Amino acid sequence: MQAGKNKNTIDGLKLRAKLPKIIGVAAIIVSAVCVAVIGISVYRSSQDREFRMQGFPASLSKDVVATIDGYERREIDGNVVKYYIKADRAVSFADNHQELENVYLEAYSADGAAADRISASKGVFVPGTNKNFTAYFAGAVNIETRDQLKVRTEQLTYNRETEIATAEETVEFERGGISGKAVGSTVNVKEKVLELAKDVVIDANGDREGEHSKLAAGKARYYQAAEKIELEGGVNIANVSAGAPPKNTELAATRAIAFLTDGEDAKPAIDRIELFDAIVITTRQGDGPPTTLNANYALYVKPSSRFELRGSVHIKTSDGGRDTEIKADEAFYEQAAGKIDLNGNASLTQAASYVSGDKMHADLDDTSKVKAANVKGNALVRQITPERTTQVAGPAIAARFAEGQILENARVSGSGNVEVVPSDPSEYKKLTVVAQTGIVASFRPGGLLSKIDTEGRTAISVAAANNGPDAANKSIAADAVSTVFDPNGKDLSTAAAAGNAELIVMPLNASESNYKTTINAPRFDCEFFKTGNDPKNCVAANKTKTLREPTRPSEGRGDQNLTAERLEAKFAEQGRGLEQLDAAGNAKFTELDRNAVANKIVYSTADQIVRLRGGEPNVWDGKARARAAEIDWDTRNQVSELRGGASTTYYSQKSTGGATPFGRSEKPVFVTARTARFDHRAEVAVYSGNARGWQDNNYVRGERLTISERDGRLVAEENVQSLLYESKRVENGVESNQPIFASAQRLTYDRTGRVLHYENNVDIRQGKDRISGGSAKVFLTEANQPSRTEIERNVIITQPARKAAADFARYETASETLFLQGSPATVEDAEQGRSQGAEITLNLKDNRFSTNAAKAVTGGRTRSVYKIKDQ
Repeated sequence: MQAGKNKNTIDGLKLRAKLPKIIGVAAIIVSAVCVAVIGISVYRSSQDREFRMQGFPASLSKDVVATIDGYERREIDGNVVKYYIKADRAVSFADNHQELENVYLEAYSADGAAADRISASKGVFVPGTNKNFTAYFAGAVNIETRDQLKVRTEQLTYNRETEIATAEETVEFERGGISGKAVGSTVNVKEKVLELAKDVVIDANGDREGEHSKLAAGKARYYQAAEKIELEGGVNIANVSAGAPPKNTELAATRAIAFLTDGEDAKPAIDRIELFDAIVITTRQGDGPPTTLNANYALYVKPSSRFELRGSVHIKTSDGGRDTEIKADEAFYEQAAGKIDLNGNASLTQAASYVSGDKMHADLDDTSKVKAANVKGNALVRQITPERTTQVAGPAIAARFAEGQILENARVSGSGNVEVVPSDPSEYKKLTVVAQTGIVASFRPGGLLSKIDTEGRTAISVAAANNGPDAANKSIAADAVSTVFDPNGKDLSTAAAAGNAELIVMPLNASESNYKTTINAPRFDCEFFKTGNDPKNCVAANKTKTLREPTRPSEGRGDQNLTAERLEAKFAEQGRGLEQLDAAGNAKFTELDRNAVANKIVYSTADQIVRLRGGEPNVWDGKARARAAEIDWDTRNQVSELRGGASTTYYSQKSTGGATPFGRSEKPVFVTARTARFDHRAEVAVYSGNARGWQDNNYVRGERLTISERDGRLVAEENVQSLLYESKRVENGVESNQPIFASAQRLTYDRTGRVLHYENNVDIRQGKDRISGGSAKVFLTEANQPSRTEIERNVIITQPARKAAADFARYETASETLFLQGSPATVEDAEQGRSQGAEITLNLKDNRFSTNAAKAVTGGRTRSVYKIKDQ
């Protein structure tokens, strides 16, 4: 028993001896466990991400209600899966939100057939109404939409209801052959739109090896359904096309839209690009010269290397110091095919050659230099050399270029012209050739004009030096033109133009005395001065027509027309301007409504007088017609002189301006005299030598008649005679109209006062009645009927049975009353005796008279009828 006790004592002592060792081992184990726990905590802390996105909830619950490892949840509505979510751990809080670790989310489409996938290191799930939610993701966030769009970022917000995922930090994305990155993005899964906020860079690789596009912009929007990318803000696109050598294309603009291919097997790649505003495109084939394109709008079709450009289009290629520049409102440039079509204000400048028009098609070589150009609408081709400048113009031109971009030939279709202008004006004057059907201008190597072939009607124009006020350019045109040059080979000697020939003289200086003259005739024969290529005279034959148009409009002047069987145009040696036109055979001259005819008309440009001779010359206008043996019409001063028996017909009383005292305004008025002078501006006509004017049976006659239309005044002078009115009178109980004749030395008619004034030796007769005196005034009504007649100085009234004398007499037509005044006035009546007094009144209607202050009175009554009437 004692042995057992001792044994226990020994074992206890041994255990105590080992206890320090046991405690040390235990301490080491505990330390290791602590280190492991700390390591796990540190590792787990390193996997956490801080949520930094805007809109993250600031007041989520912190009361944990459950923690689940290996969390999974599938939300189903009927038989349709709404979403599926899983995580390594899910911590649920009192407000139902969850914090998830290593989260994975599948959000299904409305039919549950496809899902969008999102994964991240960490997530916060905030439930909403109608089984919707908002999820916040952080750390290695990856999205893969049901449309194969992949997005990578560090922070993301996803709204289940709108199906929009928003990232504020750097994102990377890819879809098929499209990839890129940006700062900030919005993925609209429902609308299939990816919005990239700023600093956008997109790479697009084509189907062929070596093909690549890089797009950069301030922001962008990728429409997956439409397969297009919209870019804004400093857009720059670099494109490399496959080939040997490869073609580099750089595109810059304010805004752009890139359209992608939509093939089932091919990866999405750029098919075409639309660019807007401030566009600069640079293309280069390998190491070849660059071509720069500028426009306000552009469409780049990548597979065919085709550019559609609009708005201030400018294309430029530089090679070896020689530039080719193309401009237009619109251009279609097929670079690979070497073709370009231009619309609106199209122009091409290449070395010393220039081509322009409304529309243009050009063929280019491998270096984008123009080989040929076809232009339509206001087409023009210009070639400049040190010696001269040649310009070809027409509705359509086909131009070809030789080596060195020098014009080789230009072919005009339709009516065109060629101008040749020397660099040294003293060498020769400008030559112009115009053809109706077509022109072919051929050039020698070096750009000098070789020949000009024309088709159809042709015109040759010679420009004059501006060495005088009457200097003018001349041109000759016809269906056939034959020219003979002087032996010096520079100056024309003669020219014959046959078939619808035309001669034009166009003054260089506009003035009231200078006219553009156009002469048309079946044939011209022209002789030229010895030097200067100026015609000396041109004879036109067989029914000529001449039109003269004023170069500076002036009052009372207009186009002048001259027609005749034959016409000779003579030119002045000094100044080489048109000097005289001699027209013969049925000649006629017109200006405005003024016309002249004669057998021969000579027009002198120095004094601008039209001289009419032979064949009973006539002149007329809208108011009157005149004829005489000789007529000189001063067109400059608008004065006409008629000699050898002048005769004028005014078409009506109104045509005289109401200046003649005739009563019937609708009837013509005739005036004749030995000579006549018309001042058309003052509207005054003076007839001299046995002048006579009449209308029907009424007339005015004198040695001189002056008719002033503007003032409404007529003056007849020397031995004036007139029959102007009729008056009613009763004889033997019968009333009739009888004419009234008047004579004097002067007659004045005033339209305004409607007064006829006879002066000096006035004698007025009606039938057997007669009145004489020193002067007489007849006052007329609006209807040109006499209302009152006044006669003064030595008035004598004689009737068959009565005689009266007075100093003054007045007859009132309405009351048929005659008032006599005198010292004294007297009346002697064969039946009633004699009466006198200071004033005597005769009432012709009652055939009685009364006397005031009469010296003697005799009984009885007197009846007298006297009436002046305008018919």
